Amino acid sequence: MKKSILILLFTCAAFLVSCTTRTYEEISEAEAATAPSYTNNVAPVIQSNCLGCHADGGQYPTLQTYEQVKDATQNGDLICRIDQTQSCGSVMPRSGAMPRQTIDMIILWQKEGYKN
Repeated sequence: MKKSILILLFTCAAFLVSCTTRTYEEISEAEAATAPSYTNNVAPVIQSNCLGCHADGGQYPTLQTYEQVKDATQNGDLICRIDQTQSCGSVMPRSGAMPRQTIDMIILWQKEGYKN
């Protein structure tokens, strides 16, 4: 019985130690080599959260290509609309805010220079 309790306590401690609350801003240089790219990270998020409305013939801006998403991030209010740390209109997507980790990943993609 004591052995089972010790194993359970050790397992719980291992899970707690492995949890982190770091944001993408706290990323190390070693991890920066795996900074998000449009193709691997951003495009799937845009496809699943934005293209229902922001495809060709839909709502402005169109967000179907790397260049369109990059432009909306650089020159538009894409980051502001998904992040909502400032008042810039209704939150996007309209179905509700994306998870904080997803928003932080898109912000990191921007900060790291829009890797394709």
